[in-house]
This record gives sequence, C-alpha cells and structure tokens, in this order.
Amino acid sequence: MNFVDSVKSGLKNFVNFRGKASRSEFWYWVLFRILAAAALGTVENAIWPQTMVTTGDLATDLTAAFSASTPLTSFATLLFFLPDLSVLARRFHDAGFSAKWLLLQLAPVLYGVFASIGVVVLLNNAVPGQDLSSATLMAIIFLVIPIFALFAVVIVAYLIMTTKKSRSFYEGNKYVEPTPLQPGEEGTTA
Repeated sequence: MNFVDSVKSGLKNFVNFRGKASRSEFWYWVLFRILAAAALGTVENAIWPQTMVTTGDLATDLTAAFSASTPLTSFATLLFFLPDLSVLARRFHDAGFSAKWLLLQLAPVLYGVFASIGVVVLLNNAVPGQDLSSATLMAIIFLVIPIFALFAVVIVAYLIMTTKKSRSFYEGNKYVEPTPLQPGEEGTTA
C-alpha cells in the first residue's frame, strides 16, 4: 500500500476497528500524522508567533512554552483520535494481537490520576508560607516518575506489536478473515 492509499484507508475506515492494516498502511499513516502535525505547527507559528523569553526560572519558562496557543494542533488531535485508534487496532489484528491491547494506554492515565491525588494531598499538608521539605519533594518525585516509566512501557510494547510481520488466518491469527490460498501456498482450508 502506498502513502496516498494508506491515508485514504485511514480516513475512510476511521471507525472500523475490525479487519487488518498492513505494516506499510500503519507506518504511512504515522508518517501522515507527523507531516500533518509539522504543517499545522508551522501554520500556527506563522499565525501566533511565540517569542521565547527566558526568565532564568526553569518552571516559568517551561510553563510559558507548554501553554502556547495551539488551537489547530489541538483540533487535529481531536479530529484524528478515532482514526489513530482504528488504524492501530487493525494493525494489532494484522500482527495477530487483540485490539484490547489499546486499553494498555489507560495504565499511565489511571496512575496519573492516582499520583495527582497524592500530590494534592502532600501539598495540602505542607505548611503554608514555608518551603517544601525534602521528604515532601521526594514523595512528589516518586509519585510522578512512574507515569513516565509507564508511558515508556506502553510505547515500547506498541512498537514491538506494530513492527511484527503480518500473520494470516492459516498461521493461527484469529483476528483476520481467511483468504483463499494462492496456488503453491501452504496452509489448510479446514
């Protein structure tokens, strides 16, 4: 499948979580999303230019950088949410995995909610007007770091699953429909 066919398939089957997507279809879709994000970022930067002001305070600088106005990118992310999930689910099926692996993305999100509650409790127990104690800071750090570790685990697992070669019905893949064998191919029709 070429780039244009992959994009057409991704947009046409945006709510189709059944079937399969070949490696080329999936990776061309990923390339399309990267190119679209780069184009939208360029347009946004032209419309809403960001002046980089460094105050010397890392927290202030990071807050300013991450709070930059990005309405086009945000809209595109929402628009492509279902197509991204459907292409990923179909790629999982093609590689012989269940689309239920999409739920793995919930692990860092759910832990993030737990960690946020823990951070709020720790900050509420801090003495107002005083700097945070080193024990409180360490507790906050150890609550936040596993979020990044969980995201890394999810990304590595998804990379492994999406780079697996396609498996046919005759190779034990129960997530795809059987296709007629070509003359000379091995397999069983039973």
